[in-house]
Amino acid sequence: MNIRACLNDYIKELEKEVMAILSDPSTDKRTKNLAMKPLTSKKKIIQNTLDALELVDRVSEEERAKGVGA
Repeated sequence: MNIRACLNDYIKELEKEVMAILSDPSTDKRTKNLAMKPLTSKKKIIQNTLDALELVDRVSEEERAKGVGA
């Protein structure tokens, strides 16, 4: 399994946690917000990591194309 697939699986798990928090009727709004913040931050970090990996791949591909064409 590649890193992107692992990170996407982790995002899916985070989303499941979010849905569990949101669907719990016994939890008040303040507690839900406090529980959501770290999950939201983790998801954003993972998405930024995926974007960075995409950028690295793109730059690497461009560099290889320049090397082949030179």
